Amino acid sequence: MIKFFRKIRQQLLSQNKLSKYLFYAIGEIVLVVIGILIALQINNWNNESADRDKEINILTEIKQNLEVNVNQFSAEIVNQDSIIQNIDIIMEQIKNNIPYHDSLGTKYASIAWTEEFNIANSAFETLKTLGFDLISSNSLRENVIHLFNIRYIRFSDVIKKVSSTEHSQLNTVYLRHIEFDKRGNGTVNDFEKLKKDAEFTNMLSSRRIWKVDIINTYKELIEESLQLSRMIDQELKIRE
Repeated sequence: MIKFFRKIRQQLLSQNKLSKYLFYAIGEIVLVVIGILIALQINNWNNESADRDKEINILTEIKQNLEVNVNQFSAEIVNQDSIIQNIDIIMEQIKNNIPYHDSLGTKYASIAWTEEFNIANSAFETLKTLGFDLISSNSLRENVIHLFNIRYIRFSDVIKKVSSTEHSQLNTVYLRHIEFDKRGNGTVNDFEKLKKDAEFTNMLSSRRIWKVDIINTYKELIEESLQLSRMIDQELKIRE
C-alpha cells in the first residue's frame, strides 16, 4: 500500500501537477490521521473491555469473600450464644448455691475463650492493588470500601482491644479459682471461695454483656454483607 501511494506521488510530480499533488498529499495525511485515530479507538475499546473483565472478576471474588464472611459470622454467633448460656448456668449455680460438679468443667472453660475476628478479604486486597476506580459504579465502590476498610476493620480493632483487656482480667480473676485438666476442661479448685468472690461474678456479668454486643454486631455485619452482595449481583447482571 505504501509503494502504491509513493508511485502515485512520483507520477504527479513527474507531470508537474503540483496542485493535484498537494491535494493528494493532504488527503494522504488525513487518511493517516484517521487510521491513527481508529487504531487509538480500538486500543481504548480493548483496554475498556479488559478493565470490565477485571471488574467482573473482582466483583465475583468479593461476592465469594462475602459469602465466606457471612457463614463465619453466623457460626460465631452460635459460639458466642453458647458461651452466654454457659455463663447463665454458672451464674445461676452461684446465685442458688447449687453444688459444683465436674460436668460443668467445659462450661467454666468456655468463659476463658477469647475472641478473634477473621474475615475473607483477599479480593479487597487485590482491588486495592488494582485501584478502586476499577469498580465503575460509584455507590458500589463506596459500599465495598466502607464495609471492608471501615466496618470490618473497626470491629476487628474493638475485638483486639477488649480481648486484650479481658485476657488480663481473666489472668487475675479467672485463674484464681479455675484450673485446667489435660483435656482442657476447667476445674474449680474451691467452689466456696468462688461463690464469695464478687470480682468473679462481676467478671461473668461483664463478659455476658460483651458477648451480647458481639452477637449484635455480627448480626449487623451479616446484614451489611448480604446487602453488598445483592448490590454486586445487580451490577453483574448489568454486565451480562
